[in-house]
Amino acid sequence: MKATKLFAAVAVVAAMGLTGCDQIKKLAGGGKAKGQVVATVDGEEITNLELRAELGNFGSRDPAVMKAAQQQALQRIIMRRLLAQKAKDEKLDKTTDFTLQMKRGEETLLAQLYQRKLAAKLAQPSRTEAEAFVSSHPEMFANRRVLFVDQVIAAPSKITPDRLRPLKTLGEVKALLDSEGVQYQENAAVLDTLSADPRLVAGINNLPPGEIFVIPQGGALLFNQVSSSRSAPLTGTVANAYAMNALRGQKAQQSVGKQLADLRKAAEPKITYNPAFKPPPEKKAAPAAKAPAAAAPAAAPAAAAPATPEAK
Repeated sequence: MKATKLFAAVAVVAAMGLTGCDQIKKLAGGGKAKGQVVATVDGEEITNLELRAELGNFGSRDPAVMKAAQQQALQRIIMRRLLAQKAKDEKLDKTTDFTLQMKRGEETLLAQLYQRKLAAKLAQPSRTEAEAFVSSHPEMFANRRVLFVDQVIAAPSKITPDRLRPLKTLGEVKALLDSEGVQYQENAAVLDTLSADPRLVAGINNLPPGEIFVIPQGGALLFNQVSSSRSAPLTGTVANAYAMNALRGQKAQQSVGKQLADLRKAAEPKITYNPAFKPPPEKKAAPAAKAPAAAAPAAAPAAAAPATPEAK
């Protein structure tokens, strides 16, 4: 059973001109927007600070793109205000669900801000550390490649792994799926060794040229075959800048993770459980087993899954 080939689509932001803070007149009975007020909704102000928060980290050197993004963000805020007011009119802010969601949202935001503060206190990686990172990760930098991957996404089926292992090409995969009446879709993807999971890249490198590798996705299977590749080395200051960001993220993850674990452990005496919800006691760690002579490959032919769940 054939399926139409899918192609990746790039989302395009609809261009809408932004008239500017000083040119916004009246909105639904509100007064003129002045200074840092970019709009009003029924007299309630929307400030430039709120607009910047809505945009997040988005930025562009192209004035037209930036104005379009600002307008899109502003319209989201306006629509959210209108919906929120309607919800209040219906007294939805007095419901139990609202109270629970507000508490959850507040706690989530505060937790994120605290973790961000912990990460901000960490020392920045040095240039020497960045250069060492670049040198020790050639697949990401000096030997960086962009892989063009053909894919077949097969629906869950009862086909056993032993019937998949001999398959070497996507043509053989499709023939088997057709014979079994299994639905599938064809797709194309791009995998950049700069950002891909190193285990996946290592697994692909260990495969014979053109051989397929399989990644489970829930109950479905994603069959992949590298159709072509091109070299795209990343060197110099650009590579060092990327390495600095990567190291910063790694250090933040490790340091913040440890601090959160220590916080949780220290708080244990202050936590009281309903007996029905008390977690089981932690099992003692088993003695470490002797490491095997060679680790399993990250990707292998047919039905042997790589360590990472998806190819970018």
